[in-house]
Amino acid sequence: MAEAQFSEQYLASWPYAKHDLGAEASEAVAALRRERSRLLDREYNRRWWRNAVRLDQRSSSWMSITNDTVRFGRREELSEGEFRVLEAALKDLKSWRKGPFEYAGIEVDAEWRSNLKWRRVMELLNPEMRGRRIADVGCNNLYYLYRMLEHDPALVVGGEPVDRYYFYHYLNSKFYRDERVQFELFGIDDMSLYGPFFDLVFCMGVLYHRRHPLLALENLAAGMRPGAVLILESAGIDDAEEICLFPGKRYMKAPGWWFLPSPAALKNMLLRSGFEKVEIAGLFPADIEEQRKTEWVDTQSLSHFLDPEDPAKTVEGYRAPVRIYARAVKRE
Repeated sequence: MAEAQFSEQYLASWPYAKHDLGAEASEAVAALRRERSRLLDREYNRRWWRNAVRLDQRSSSWMSITNDTVRFGRREELSEGEFRVLEAALKDLKSWRKGPFEYAGIEVDAEWRSNLKWRRVMELLNPEMRGRRIADVGCNNLYYLYRMLEHDPALVVGGEPVDRYYFYHYLNSKFYRDERVQFELFGIDDMSLYGPFFDLVFCMGVLYHRRHPLLALENLAAGMRPGAVLILESAGIDDAEEICLFPGKRYMKAPGWWFLPSPAALKNMLLRSGFEKVEIAGLFPADIEEQRKTEWVDTQSLSHFLDPEDPAKTVEGYRAPVRIYARAVKRE
């Protein structure tokens, strides 16, 4: 496959043909798709697709979820040569952040045991997904999109502005194709282009990485129809006051952590950004059993970011984060 075909393939699909996106929103979304598609043809991206491109598209569309693992393909469908190419393709895509996945018998033990977060979302927030148009904003390598399919949605759009994540979707499409599952090179700031379109929006692990969290929440609200539900999960701090932690140059060894709200502050942020009926459903500490380094992760993980003498603190001396789960409704 020539590199240019990745952008062509991305643009060839129009996820909204069966859904009333509206003329103005359709034009804005299509324009951004054309602009972002050019990212896929960069020489830099060869590292992600150099082996995946060698795999044939399977004639069958088989996917199952067992024991919280998203499974694609069967070992007997692949020749020995194809199996080796698949192994190489999976290694090309390191680091795997979300999972677990399995490809033709190859277990990919991702950094995050995302099934634990998904279980909490279902138990604490119980979102209704059947027949809904859903956005997963910050979908990473798409684990949650396939879990959503278990609940028979009308459409699931996963958004990531980082072009490398398209190639996870590309690899998955070699084994499984469902027109309800779509990947867009969009981020949280692009949601307003949709106008009032989505019935349900998931935004998990994103908000605290935004310089302007209130604007991010307003953009989410702008893409949702009145009465639509937002499922939000964010890092924050365990504090009874209406405050946010705003770290210095680094937090958890990274510069991209900005406002870490307390539960009360997060509720206020939502109420002042176009939402109502805000429910803070749960608070969970950072857990090295849930986020950890594996053979599928080439970078450091949670245990490297916490003080080894006091895991209640980060290596910089700040309070360690907690994960806050919230549900809110787009204001009428």
